[in-house]
Amino acid sequence: MLITRATLTRSIRHIRSFYSSHDALPPVQTITGPLDLINVEEFRAKAFALEKPLLITARDASKAEDVKISPCSIPAADKWFIGGVSRDAESSFEREGSVILSQEYLAPFADTILPYELITPSSKDLGIVETSELSSLLKHYLQYSDGTTFHRFSAPLSLFLLASKTPNPPALYIAQAQLLDLPSTLQADLPTPHLVLQAGKGDIYDSNLWMGIPPTYTPLHKDPNPNLFVQLASRKRVRLFEPRAGLGIFREVQESIGRVGNGGAIRGNEMMEGPERDGLYEAVWGKGVVGRENGGFETVVGPGDALFIPKGWWHSFMSVGTGVTGSVNWWFR
Repeated sequence: MLITRATLTRSIRHIRSFYSSHDALPPVQTITGPLDLINVEEFRAKAFALEKPLLITARDASKAEDVKISPCSIPAADKWFIGGVSRDAESSFEREGSVILSQEYLAPFADTILPYELITPSSKDLGIVETSELSSLLKHYLQYSDGTTFHRFSAPLSLFLLASKTPNPPALYIAQAQLLDLPSTLQADLPTPHLVLQAGKGDIYDSNLWMGIPPTYTPLHKDPNPNLFVQLASRKRVRLFEPRAGLGIFREVQESIGRVGNGGAIRGNEMMEGPERDGLYEAVWGKGVVGRENGGFETVVGPGDALFIPKGWWHSFMSVGTGVTGSVNWWFR
């Protein structure tokens, strides 16, 4: 019998804030339809050739009441995760339930070694019950970490399966796990979208899996190649900035903390803890961002949605809600 986590629901009113509130940046251009049915020529003309970001969704993002899940051509979305949108029996509102892992489906792959990230209150405080099995395992994996509050380590999938069914778990994040390192069955659940294979030269620079226990957060950075990012489970809020604007924000933060030389590569240790993390968060998500000309855009990617991020565009991700998040991306040319 599957062990589930507590469900937190969000009303339409809450969801509306991510699409049309005064706290949001201008929306990313959108085309409607399931990812596997999007015309390659249309994708090239509206996004790839112009190097402009594009949200692909079967939902109508302009309508707050549309919270249905987009059909997803990536089998992992249905096989690996349980949960989604349901109707409240006591009202007419659609509500979004927390997503949990399919322990039954993923258990046979529990020994798969994956790259993890974890942010803790301090180097000695893991933020969880000291006597728990999860605490003992984390202490084992973190014993060689040289981070103060941000830690990277490798561990089996079983650690994530355990954490996801533990009350008040830490925000473990399987970050940038290469698809080629996964068992063949799990690789087959993550087929490469036709847009990645046909829009450009068909060259795939890298492809990765991201799964996290909220809150998860990726600071402002840029990628060396075009990126197709597909959300498998739960939601993430994204802010994107044109290359020149993003570079200006990044340099301003670097100068404010007296640091130079970092080019904004993805998830450098200095981005994930200390003054640079705090500065980047405030510069991208702080109250002063909205309402000024900054070359920024914003969207929310939900299950089945795909976001195209052109080469050189700066972006930052933040999880929405309490459900386990799942994403996959392809850097391609």
